[in-house]
Amino acid sequence: MRHPRAICTLLLASLSFAGRLAASDPETPATGSRTIKSTFLISGLHCPPCATTVERSLQGVKGVRSVKVEWTTKNARVEFDESIVTPQQLATHLAATPHMMGGNMRYAGWLALKVPGVDAASAGDKARSTLMQVKGVSAVAVYPQQSAVGVAFAKDGKATTADLLDALKNAGFEATLYP
Repeated sequence: MRHPRAICTLLLASLSFAGRLAASDPETPATGSRTIKSTFLISGLHCPPCATTVERSLQGVKGVRSVKVEWTTKNARVEFDESIVTPQQLATHLAATPHMMGGNMRYAGWLALKVPGVDAASAGDKARSTLMQVKGVSAVAVYPQQSAVGVAFAKDGKATTADLLDALKNAGFEATLYP
């Protein structure tokens, strides 16, 4: 990615911050499944058919229960079973999806987290450095005005939402996912 912060800034600016926050449904003891509802900021969407390509690609991933990619906001709202597939694996799958325009074009997905308190520069730096310590995280963009961060993942690994949220909690932040 040439300018991950600029791309993610554009995508995050299009998120609806209307207070629709929820981390996940509780773990189901009988099955061990853990349903997560999250928002991924998608780069590489150049046209409405690109949104359809990404949506179909993610629908084919085992553990994904539903996905809706919105061309206008460049967001993917994904519901998935984290006991089967992690957000890092979803991001890796997305990056491997052949782009409609071919060539060197790529799709990428950043997991959006609501992190109250990152509106102060020092808190934003602390949240970024905390998340960069989570194995599998490759980049973090902080959005003070939205009290949010975007998390990009490395190609390999299995970082979970719990890994991210726990790291932030241990650093003093009460973070949640965007559904």
